Amino acid sequence: MSISQNIARKFYRWTAIFILFFSSTGIHAQDIYWVFFTDKANTEFDPYRYFDPKAIERRAQLGLSLYDSTDFPLNATYVDQVSRLSEEVIGHTRWFNGMAVSTYQITEIQKLPFVKSVVFIQSEGELAACHPEDVFFATQSEEEPALVLPQVARMGGEAFVAAGIDGKGRRIAILDGGFPNADKHDALRHVFDNHQVIKTYNFPARKENVYGWNSHGTMVFSCIAGIEYDRKMGMATGAEFLLARTEIGMEPRKEEVWWMMGMEWADQNGADIISSSLGYGKDRYKPTQMDGTSLVARAANMAAAKGILVCNSAGNEGGDKSWRTIITPADADSVLTVGGINSDGTPSNFTSIGPSSDGRLKPNVAAYGTVTAANPSSTHAFSTVSGTSFSCPLTAGFAACAWQLNPNLTNMELMREIERSGDMYPYFDYTYGYGVPQASYFIDKKKESKSPIAIITRKELTQDYAIEIPEDKAVGGFLFYEAMDQDDRILFYGMEEITPDHRSVEMTNPAGRYATGSKIRCLYHGAVTEQACVPPTGSHIAHLRSSCTYYHTPATDKVSSRGVCGKWNLAPYLTWGFIIPQHGNHMEIKGGPSESFNFGLRFKGNIAQWYSLGGSVEIGASWFRFNKRAVANKADGYYLSPVCIGIDDMPFQLRKDKVRTSVINLEFYQRFRLMAGGLFHYGLFIDTGIYGGLIFSNRYKGKILFLEDDGARDKRQRGIYSRAINNADRFQWGVRLRLGFDIVAIYAQYRFNDITHPAQLPNAEVGVQLTMPIGK
Repeated sequence: MSISQNIARKFYRWTAIFILFFSSTGIHAQDIYWVFFTDKANTEFDPYRYFDPKAIERRAQLGLSLYDSTDFPLNATYVDQVSRLSEEVIGHTRWFNGMAVSTYQITEIQKLPFVKSVVFIQSEGELAACHPEDVFFATQSEEEPALVLPQVARMGGEAFVAAGIDGKGRRIAILDGGFPNADKHDALRHVFDNHQVIKTYNFPARKENVYGWNSHGTMVFSCIAGIEYDRKMGMATGAEFLLARTEIGMEPRKEEVWWMMGMEWADQNGADIISSSLGYGKDRYKPTQMDGTSLVARAANMAAAKGILVCNSAGNEGGDKSWRTIITPADADSVLTVGGINSDGTPSNFTSIGPSSDGRLKPNVAAYGTVTAANPSSTHAFSTVSGTSFSCPLTAGFAACAWQLNPNLTNMELMREIERSGDMYPYFDYTYGYGVPQASYFIDKKKESKSPIAIITRKELTQDYAIEIPEDKAVGGFLFYEAMDQDDRILFYGMEEITPDHRSVEMTNPAGRYATGSKIRCLYHGAVTEQACVPPTGSHIAHLRSSCTYYHTPATDKVSSRGVCGKWNLAPYLTWGFIIPQHGNHMEIKGGPSESFNFGLRFKGNIAQWYSLGGSVEIGASWFRFNKRAVANKADGYYLSPVCIGIDDMPFQLRKDKVRTSVINLEFYQRFRLMAGGLFHYGLFIDTGIYGGLIFSNRYKGKILFLEDDGARDKRQRGIYSRAINNADRFQWGVRLRLGFDIVAIYAQYRFNDITHPAQLPNAEVGVQLTMPIGK
C-alpha cells in the first residue's frame, strides 16, 4: 500500500468515525438563551442622559414617569457573572431585565441566585415580502403628473398633499434587514438632503452603518417617505427617521434579540412610530400561540405602553392552509396590524388572515400589498414588489400624517381613529380588518353615514337567507358579508362581485348551526345592513353558497406536515453521485463517468424545531468505469461470451471495463436545522447518518482483445466478458453527511466494507440530492 493511499484511507476512516461520534453525542453549535434576572438592585439611571428629548416629551404628554424601572440598566455584576459563563453575549433588554447569551453552560447559569429564569431562543424571523416582479427606471410623464402613486391614492393621500401634511414633526423608526443605497437613491434623496435621518444603528454588526445588506429595508423606507418623479410613494416625506438593522438571515436565532433591542433603541431615541415588516410564525410557534403572549408581542405592547404607535405586517401566510392566523408580534393587542389587498380590491393571496388565536380582531386595517418601491440595485431603479411588508410602511406613513393633524391624540387614540377611518368601518372581517384608512376622515373630521342598501330575506320553506342588492343600486363593486355570533365574533365571511346581472348571494340559514343571537351583516358601497337570524326548525346545516368565502376555524396546533413545526414529513428524493477514484489495490476508475443514481422515500419526524430523526429506503445503481486493464486469461475467472468459446488459453486485454451494482439501501439519520427559509420551509440543514443495503444484482462486463502468443493483437477475435460477484460482497454499509437548503442538498458518503470485482472498488462518493415534498 502506498503512502498516499494509506493517508487517504485513514482520512476517510477518521472522517466516518467523527460523523458517527457527532451523531451519537448530538454535539452541535452552542445554544442561545434569554437569561432573566430577579431584580435591578444597585443600578443608577439618569433619564436626561439616557433619553432623547423627544422621548422625554412623549412621556410627559402621557404622564409617564421618567424613572420607570423597566428603563433602568441591568445590574452590572449580574451581567459580568453570566458573561463569564458564556461564549458570546448577544444583547440585553432593559424592559424585561435580561440578556441573551450563547453558552454551553446554561445549567451553571441557572444555579446563579439572581437568575429568575432562562428561555431557549429558537426564533427564525421572516421579512414579510416577496421578490420584486420587475425593475424599471422612472421617467417624466408628458401628461399632467399625479400627486401620488396608486398605492397612496387608495388611501386618499391626495387630501394630505393638498393640505400640506407630510408627517413633519413625527419620528418613525424602521426595523429591517438593511438599507443599501438608501442614502443615494433618487426616491429618498430629499430625506437625506434635509437631514431627516436622525440616527442609525446596525445591531448585528454593532456599528452605525446600515447602508448595505438586505434591499428589503430600502424598499420599505421608500413606501413611507419615497418620491418618484414628484409623485409620492409614501405619505410621510417630511417625517424624521431612525433606521435600525436587526435582521441578518444567517443568524436567525439572534434576530429576536436584535429586534427587541431595536424596539428599546427606538424608544430611547424618541420614536413616535415603529414600522416593523417582520414576523415570527410556523418556524417557531404553533397557531394557538398567536395570542399576544410571545416575548416579541409583549415587547411591542411595552412600546405601546410607552406611547409609541407600533405598526406591524400581518404576515404572508395566507396561502398556507395549516396556518390560519396572523404571525407575532402582529398578534399583540396594542399593535396596528396591517393586511394586504390588490389594486382591484380583492385580498392579496399571500396576506395572513385573522383573528388572533384568542379571537381578537386582526388585522386592524389593510393597504396595498403590491406596490412600487425603490430598488437599490441602482440609484434610479424602481420595482413592483409584493408582501404585507409594504402595506405596513404605507400605513405607518399615513399614521404620521394623521398624527401631525391631531398632535394631542395618544398613540392608542390614534390607532382607534385610524381604524375608524377605514373605508369599511364599522364593518370588519378577518382579511381586511376595518378596510383601507382614508385621509379624508382626518381632513374633514367626519365620516359620511349611509343608509342600508342590501336587502336580507329569509325563505320560509328552505329557511335559507339571501342578500340582494336592488337593481337601481347594483353599480358594480363588491358585496361583503358575514355571519356573527351573539358576541360579534365572525363565524364565516366572504365577498361577491356585484353586476347588473348578478345582484345576490344565497346562504343556507347560519342559525341552523349557531346559537340564538347570531346575525348576518353585509357591506356594499359603504352602507352596512344587519339582520338577526331566526332560529330554524328541523335539522338544517349552514353552508355559504359563494365562490369567495372564508370560514373562521379556531386556531389549532395542527400544522403542515412539511413545515418545521410538523410532527412528521414524508418526501421522495433523487440522488446523482460521483464515485471518487482511489489508488493502490483499488481498481483505477474514470472519475467523471463513474456515477450513481438513486430514487428513495424519506421519512422525517421532528423532535424539536431544530432537530429531527428519520429514515429512508432507496433503490438505485452505481456504474464503475475503469481504465484499460492488464493482460488476463480465462483461468482468472472471467466468463467469456459464446464468440470466444474454444479459446481457453489465449491471453486477452480488457477494454471498456465496467461494473454496475444494483442496490437497495436503508438509512437512519438525524437532522440539525441551522436556519429557516426556502420555498418548502426545510431551511438550511445538516444530516448525519448510517446506511446499509443489499447488492441484489450486478453486471461486470466489457470488451476484450485476444492476443497472440507473441503479444500481437488478433484482430479477428473480439468478444465480451463477465464475472460473477463474490457472495461475501452482497452487503454494504457506511456513513453519510448531507448539507442542504430547502429541497437541494450536497452529500458525501463512505462505505466501510470492501467490494471486490476482482480488485477492490472505490469506497467514497459525493453528489447532489433533490427532494420532492408531498403533503401540506
